[in-house]
Amino acid sequence: MTRIESRSLWKRRRGLFLLQTMVLVMILALVATGMLWLSFGRHVILTRANASESDQQLALGVQSQVQACLDGTAYGSEDCSVPAAAKACFPATIAGRSVQVLSAGTPPNCQLSVIVNDQ
Repeated sequence: MTRIESRSLWKRRRGLFLLQTMVLVMILALVATGMLWLSFGRHVILTRANASESDQQLALGVQSQVQACLDGTAYGSEDCSVPAAAKACFPATIAGRSVQVLSAGTPPNCQLSVIVNDQ
């Protein structure tokens, strides 16, 4: 009788050891997954920030070209519409992206909008 009891006690210990091992492996897997998720999230945030900075630089470059085209014209003093001669000078694309230049307002508060599209 004592032999049967000790054998069942040994089986219980073996089952407990396997359960503890499985729990430990699951905890390690969750920690590793979390670390990978955080690392990937950081990478995505940095990529988006770099893309945003690049887009801003493209828009500023187009804006400087547009301002150079508008120098010497009557834009902003008499009318807020862009002269046809200046429109011909505006870039249509920059770095493979289409560009739109829009003007609005009344003199002397003219607003010039430069839109650089994704495509």
